[in-house]
Amino acid sequence: MTLEKQLEQIGFHEKEAKVYLACLQLGQDTAYHIAQKCGLKRATVYFTLNLLVERGLVSIWKTKKATLFRAANPKKLFTQIKRKEEMLTEIFPLLQSIFNFDEDRPNIQIFEGREGVRQIYAEIVEYLSKGKEIQCWGDLSHIWNLLEDLTNKLLKETQTRHYKIREILNENEKNKEYVKSIRKNKNPNHKIRFLPDDQIFSGNDNVIFGDKLVIFSTQNKLFATVIESQDIARSYKILFNLAWQNAAS
Repeated sequence: MTLEKQLEQIGFHEKEAKVYLACLQLGQDTAYHIAQKCGLKRATVYFTLNLLVERGLVSIWKTKKATLFRAANPKKLFTQIKRKEEMLTEIFPLLQSIFNFDEDRPNIQIFEGREGVRQIYAEIVEYLSKGKEIQCWGDLSHIWNLLEDLTNKLLKETQTRHYKIREILNENEKNKEYVKSIRKNKNPNHKIRFLPDDQIFSGNDNVIFGDKLVIFSTQNKLFATVIESQDIARSYKILFNLAWQNAAS
C-alpha cells in the first residue's frame, strides 16, 4: 500500500493526501510548485491547502513576493488522532445508549457504495479466517464488473487458506471463469454448484455468515443490505441446503 493510500486510511481525502505529501517534500513553497509536485490543478491545490490549513496540518507564510505554504510536523497527526480518541471516549456512552438493537428484532443496516461493500467483504473474510463456513448464492457477473479488484483479492486470499465456502451460481461464462480460478487453488473446502438453466439469479449476490444475511445489489446502485438475526439466518441456511441438494456440481 502506498503512503498516499495509508494517509487515506487515517482520514485524509485523496487530494489532501497528495497535497500534504507534496508539502512535506518541498518544505516551504508556493501553491504553484506544490501543484507541479502533486500533479493537480492549481485551483484544486489552493482549495485543498485551505482545508489542510483549517485542520492545522499546513501553515501559511505571506511575503511581499508570494504566499508560501508549509506542512506541519507529522507528529501533529498523533496529537489529532489522540484528541479524536478522547472525544470518542467522551461520547461513546451516549452513542451506546441510543444504539437501537433488540436481540429479538432483526438488526438491518445498509452499506452504500464501493467502500461500504468493501467493509462487508472484509468482515466476511475475517469470519472465514476463523475456520467457519459461509454460504453464497447469486449472480457474480455484476460484482466482477464493479469490484474486480476486490474479487481478485478474495481469490488471492483463498489460494493460501482453506476457507470453507459453498456457492450456488448461475451457469454463465463469467461464473465459469470464476469457478476455473477457484479450482486452480485446489481448496477442497470451497465447493460450487450451478443452478438449472430454467432457474436464474438476477442482479444480486447473497451471503450467509454467522447470524447475518447479506444481500449485495448491483443493478442500479451498489449497496449491501445486512440483516442480523439468528432466526432469519437459520431459515435461509435451511433454504440454501435444500437448493444445494438440487443444484448441479
